[in-house]
Amino acid sequence: MHEQLEEILGVQFQDPKLLRLALTHRSYIYETPGVGQSSNERLEFLGDSILALISADFLYRTFPDLSEGELTDVRAVLVRTETLAKFANEINLGKFLLMGKGEQHSGGGQRVQASAFEAVLGAIYLDQGLDMARSFLLPRLDPLAHTIVTKRLFKDNKSLFQEMAQAHEGITPSYRLVSQEGPSHNREFTVEVMLGDHVAGQGQGRNKQTAEQEAARSALVSRGWM
Repeated sequence: MHEQLEEILGVQFQDPKLLRLALTHRSYIYETPGVGQSSNERLEFLGDSILALISADFLYRTFPDLSEGELTDVRAVLVRTETLAKFANEINLGKFLLMGKGEQHSGGGQRVQASAFEAVLGAIYLDQGLDMARSFLLPRLDPLAHTIVTKRLFKDNKSLFQEMAQAHEGITPSYRLVSQEGPSHNREFTVEVMLGDHVAGQGQGRNKQTAEQEAARSALVSRGWM
């Protein structure tokens, strides 16, 4: 099974235990007493930092005309949960994850998929080094980054939604925190954007600001304003 994933990844692990660890969700540990291994959360922590480094370096070198703020906004789109879950789905990562029955039933969800993708990236870095991690990641980041920049998809969704809401409905949006889940190093925030008493959109992110941007984007899309 792991050999099949290695073929998909284009990486042959020197230490296969690293790959297995990257695929092990904490729910599997909880539901499998005596399994004798850890979950992928530490690798996910490492992979998150590797992702930030590779994406920042790539954007800096590829888009010299973008400002610091614009580079930050593009990177935020590249590394958000939705994007990483998409990358995970493209390599059918969910098929290989070790999860508890509850998570298996739900298919893992975007957050589990995104976290596993980061853990795999961390495992590749530990096993093969930064160059291999970059070779694995850039074919996925490159075309998406160019699409984001060309179509200006990194613009401030909150500001745009406020302008559109005031123009079309005469209401200024407000935001409310619905929940925050996960360990301190990988917390996920869920935020709703409100127009009066109506929920206009919902978003998730690694911090409250990102979740608010995602909620605004959701509201823009649902109203056909984006």
